[in-house]
This record gives sequence, C-alpha cells and structure tokens, in this order.
Amino acid sequence: MKQTMYLVVWQATHPKDCEWSKIYERLVPIKCSFNERTRQYTGRGKVIGRIAGQIISVIYVLLKSDQEILSKLPAGAEPPDPRFYDPEIHRQHRSGQYQGARSKNSKNCSNCRHFKAHHFSMIP
Repeated sequence: MKQTMYLVVWQATHPKDCEWSKIYERLVPIKCSFNERTRQYTGRGKVIGRIAGQIISVIYVLLKSDQEILSKLPAGAEPPDPRFYDPEIHRQHRSGQYQGARSKNSKNCSNCRHFKAHHFSMIP
C-alpha cells in the first residue's frame, strides 16, 4: 500500500500545473534539508508522506459523502453520479474561499477521533 501511495503522489506532483505540485514545491524548501555539495534538497520523503496523507483525506471525504448520499436514497432509486476530485474546489479551499460541507455535529468537534478529513481539510 505504501508503494502504491508513493506512486500516486509521484504522479499527482509530476505535472507542474496542478495543485498537488504547487504544494510539493512549496513544502520541499521548508521541510527538507539542502545539500550544498549536490545543490539539491534531501529528505523529500517527508513531503511525499504529507501529500499522501492529504490525498488519502480527500479520498476519504469523497467516499464518505457518496456513502452518506447512498444511505439516504430510497430503495430502488437511481443513485446520483459520484463526486470526483475538483481542482477548482481545491484551489478555492487553499485560498480560503471555499468552506467544505460540514456535518451537523461539526460545531463542537474537539472530540473527533478521525483526522480532519471530516472537515474536508486540504489546507497544506
């Protein structure tokens, strides 16, 4: 599973025009040490792990919202199309413009046991 997520992150950060790549490029100088001899950053695994966690959170939120929608459908009703990752929503969320759908109990969520995916947290 680790290898698969590593490849997912590598593919997600490879195109330079996507949000995941922007997060990666921003975090590498912050979280990695710079090797003067090779003129490169070392320890990029921390950044890849961070982005993998964010991607897993997004996957969880999308699957959970689809599951909640399906659980509320009456028997025999045709299910709606699944929600997909939307880079524009991600961009808005990172700039502070988009607030994800929150559950009814999210006002006081100090006792949440699951990671912040429940709040659609994609803030780097």
